Amino acid sequence: MGLWFAMCAPAFAAVLGFGPGDGQVAFQLASSLHGVEGQALAFSGQLDTAARTGTFTVEAGGLTTGLGPRDSRMLAWCLEATRFPAITLVVSRIEGALAPFGGGAGSGVLSLIGTLTIRDVTRDVVVPATFAWEGEKLRIKGRHDMKWTDWNLPDPSTVLSTVSPDMAVVFDIVARPS
Repeated sequence: MGLWFAMCAPAFAAVLGFGPGDGQVAFQLASSLHGVEGQALAFSGQLDTAARTGTFTVEAGGLTTGLGPRDSRMLAWCLEATRFPAITLVVSRIEGALAPFGGGAGSGVLSLIGTLTIRDVTRDVVVPATFAWEGEKLRIKGRHDMKWTDWNLPDPSTVLSTVSPDMAVVFDIVARPS
């Protein structure tokens, strides 16, 4: 019976990968004039559902708000994207609804626990997320609220607009077998 069950059970890979065509990574901040929304045009990552680890990498030069002068200031001055080309979340462990997460079926709530590196500053983070298996694909959605000042980023405020240090990173990605 054990062999029959193994043959009929849904197959899924423990290591799943994703890239820019596999969802969306966005950011939001407030300023004295209006809210600012942007997105990551280039990102990638990998999740290991068995080891409960992973990596998420955003190419700093691939961030955009859709406004050229603001983007130039963000990329060149705030992020120094040519000197620090990647923003990286290293997930050292995943906690939460682990049976369905590692089992290839179901859904639940997780915490992605690890370190986030922006420029040359690394901080510990806990990112709340939800997940749902869609066949052999794993959809993960989450939101991480943070302060850009915690990563010693230069203040992007101008004479005309003060930027709040509070920001949110929102993601909705679909990882598939590597």
